[in-house]
Amino acid sequence: MPQLEPAFAVALPPLIDLREIEERRRAIEWDGAVRSTFPGLSVKIRPDLPPVGTINRIKLGAGELFVIDSAAAEVNYQPPLLLAGSPPPLSLMVQREGSTVVVQGEHRCELSEGDMCLIDEASAFRLVGEDCSGILFLRLPRNAVLSRYPQLERLFARVLSSDDPGTKLLADTLRRLPAETPCLAETQRSAMMGAIIQLLGIAGPFSALPETTDWRVCRALDFIELNLSVAGLTAEDVARDQRISRRRLDQIMTDALGHSIASHLWSRRLEQAAIDLRDPRRSGSSVAQIAFANGFEDAAHFTRAFKRRYSVTPGQWRLN
Repeated sequence: MPQLEPAFAVALPPLIDLREIEERRRAIEWDGAVRSTFPGLSVKIRPDLPPVGTINRIKLGAGELFVIDSAAAEVNYQPPLLLAGSPPPLSLMVQREGSTVVVQGEHRCELSEGDMCLIDEASAFRLVGEDCSGILFLRLPRNAVLSRYPQLERLFARVLSSDDPGTKLLADTLRRLPAETPCLAETQRSAMMGAIIQLLGIAGPFSALPETTDWRVCRALDFIELNLSVAGLTAEDVARDQRISRRRLDQIMTDALGHSIASHLWSRRLEQAAIDLRDPRRSGSSVAQIAFANGFEDAAHFTRAFKRRYSVTPGQWRLN
């Protein structure tokens, strides 16, 4: 089986490249790199296989993108223990080259080049590649995605086929990310993650999901995501964007999602702050600076709210 040639350049050094590791240590080094990069995941490859194995990681706002080339392998995942209040991500897997069998729960699907698949990292799953393959693994912020697509569980471990025009367009867009994203500023990467969540809706299977939310809910959620960092943003501002009363929009939100505008806004700000506190690139920012960047106007108030939500202070959360 010929080795994979990179389909595009990634402007970052890989986390691991098996070509730089002596043959007898490749299998164990690959497994170790996978475990440290994806807690809960283990991989088996034959030590006699050619040195095909690279992992690149690119931060994308509240999510992250992994570019992986691998020889034939079997991957098993068991959800690691997570701190309360830290929901596991959802992952969108794009088959760049080769093929992969995905098994999660009672569902099984096989991805060919250009296909995609959604995986829920809250549950165990298995990936089997019979030959060399290349994949993109995009980890998405769970709550942000599910608030936009509440019926998404219907698509877990199902093929999103490249035969569908919308799916193909989405896959082609995602396949460009490794080459272009390293050149973007942090704010641009965060905007890209928000755009990707919106773009999921162009894939045929997403558009076929049952409608459970009023269009006003979708617009409210979009408005909140775009203005999350704006200090002083209120539920009234969200309703004003649609030229209806807050009471009416709150009723629509509560009927569709079970919570009010203010509750959703508050929750999303805390979630994003929790992500930012553990972002290595923000290690030089104080807790107060991160609070202000996520729309909180009072650092002490933020600390009390954060502790109620996560059972630890922001400083303790950052150190874990």
